[in-house]
Amino acid sequence: MPPDLPPPPARFRRRLLAVMLVTGLVPLVLLGVLARQALQELLSVSLVPVEQVLDDLSTELAREGRAPAALDEARLNLAQAELARRALSRRTPMMLGALLLASTAVLTAAAVLLGRTLTRPVSTLTQGMWAYARGDLSVQLPAPDAPRDELQFLLVQFNRMGRELAAQREHLKAAEQIAAWQDVARALAHELRNPLTAMKLALARLSRPDAPPDATRLAESVALLQEEVELLMRMTRSFSDFARLPSPRFQTVALRPLLSEVCALYQGTSSVPVELEPGPDPTLSADPDGLRRLFGNLLKNATEASAPGAAPVRLSVEALPSSIRVAIRDAGSGIAEVLEGPALTRGLFSTKPGGSGLGLPIAQKITHEHGGSLRLEPAPGGGTLALVELPLTPPPGNAGVA
Repeated sequence: MPPDLPPPPARFRRRLLAVMLVTGLVPLVLLGVLARQALQELLSVSLVPVEQVLDDLSTELAREGRAPAALDEARLNLAQAELARRALSRRTPMMLGALLLASTAVLTAAAVLLGRTLTRPVSTLTQGMWAYARGDLSVQLPAPDAPRDELQFLLVQFNRMGRELAAQREHLKAAEQIAAWQDVARALAHELRNPLTAMKLALARLSRPDAPPDATRLAESVALLQEEVELLMRMTRSFSDFARLPSPRFQTVALRPLLSEVCALYQGTSSVPVELEPGPDPTLSADPDGLRRLFGNLLKNATEASAPGAAPVRLSVEALPSSIRVAIRDAGSGIAEVLEGPALTRGLFSTKPGGSGLGLPIAQKITHEHGGSLRLEPAPGGGTLALVELPLTPPPGNAGVA
């Protein structure tokens, strides 16, 4: 059993033991009481009348002058019978008690063995479910090909369910990969269309046969081509940087100083103020460079969505029992619906000139690597509210090299 998996409670075994002891010992105790009473009544028969008869016979034989040898042997047998009766009377409770103790031991051993036999498949099934909960669908529980009882049938069906889930996950993974490639294709088509259209128009102006290009037109067309080529190069670098995001290196990070540092980067360049509201100063295990990139992208989106002179972009920190939540609120045009999970990376195109549309996917990727969640929702009163929740300690599968 995995070390972090708690053992199943033994309540069923205790109940089984109690039921077997009650159902086995109660009839045995009643039978013992009845047997003891019957033996006591049988052994309580007095031998005094027999002894009186033997004394009378001995007197009669003595009167007739006969030897009472046979009567002496009868008296000896009678004495032996009396001793045996008394010994049996003393030992009967001891024998019944020993029988009760032996029966209790046998029933207890049988209940323990039966409990283990019945709960072993349950423990095995628990381990399988724990593995499935951690995403390991390759686990197959030990089960016979031809089940002999209901519990073995349950193990066989569990293995069958695991194989079907693994097959469905592979199909789902293939479908997600196709959908991701479709999103990338749509994003590239959207982003490349504008610069290619501008380049096509510039080349058309240069190749017009009815109006040979003069120096001014030639310079303008070449400048436009250079500008669009530079835009394509920036887009290429953005996609390349996204594909080469480094693996997180976790360490203890004080969150508030890091957020203050990120806010300071946008104070001089943003068209609206950026404010970090007072609050707790939690520490967490995280990659500081990744957090700077994460909150930097969200702040950049928030400031660019805000019109000049609008309300400040505000950051707030909330400490939860096992995580922290950072809220970034702007007063921009807002969004129509809640965006989270796959919706944040669907349609990777930007509405800003020169944008690559990779800000949210990068933020989503960093949040996912930290075992957290990212959610965008319409803010009350207008604007957008970005909520980032990060665990104080990343899950074991997400922990990087410190």
